[in-house]
Amino acid sequence: MQSALATLEEALNESEVFDPLQARKTFRMHLSDIGESRFLPELMATLRREAPGTRLEAAPLPHDEIAAALDSGRIDIAIGYLPIVADTQRLSLLSDRYIVLLREGHPFAAQWRTSAGRQGSRGVRSASEGLEALAGLDFAAVRTHSDTLRILQLLQLEGRLRLTVAHFLSLPAIVRASDLGVLMPRSIAQGFVVHGGLEIIEPDFPLRDFTVSLHWSRRFEADPGQQWLRQRVCDLFAAR
Repeated sequence: MQSALATLEEALNESEVFDPLQARKTFRMHLSDIGESRFLPELMATLRREAPGTRLEAAPLPHDEIAAALDSGRIDIAIGYLPIVADTQRLSLLSDRYIVLLREGHPFAAQWRTSAGRQGSRGVRSASEGLEALAGLDFAAVRTHSDTLRILQLLQLEGRLRLTVAHFLSLPAIVRASDLGVLMPRSIAQGFVVHGGLEIIEPDFPLRDFTVSLHWSRRFEADPGQQWLRQRVCDLFAAR
């Protein structure tokens, strides 16, 4: 029965036409706070230029609710690193990796560079040698990015966790004023570094590489408005 309904919906959707210049549609999507800062500026500029009558509502959902929200039409798309979200259509947008963000001039950063240079002069530093040095650093983490907490656990560094916060956007000011290091995606950290007072080190973490994907429901795959939005996201952000 559900399969038949989905087929009927697809047929109805295919008969519709989405005219972005005339549309008065509201698009809804899952994005984290940091995803909003990463994706919305360019996406909103595109909507303003190509579909000026549309609206966009972005908000984070619990990851275990995303698939159902897509299937019900509560949201149109989800963008992020969402490893527990299953049974959705998906397209990889970009690859990223976890690094450590420190304040500029942090003594650990200087120690890390010196150690790397010394190791480089006699050969490649082993991953274990580099990671062991992290035991001298105190950390902050974002609780919703569970892989950062998992990395600390795998390295037996959970005892060095001094601060847990809800969002990445609060951390640059905290890091600039402290000796804490933050595990975060490199693409996000690079956006913070350009404003000054911060620097990045790149340990060879376990689980350090991950992929940010675009998710949507098969039920609405033929929906013309969703197709248009997905294509705009791919055009803007998919790795070339």
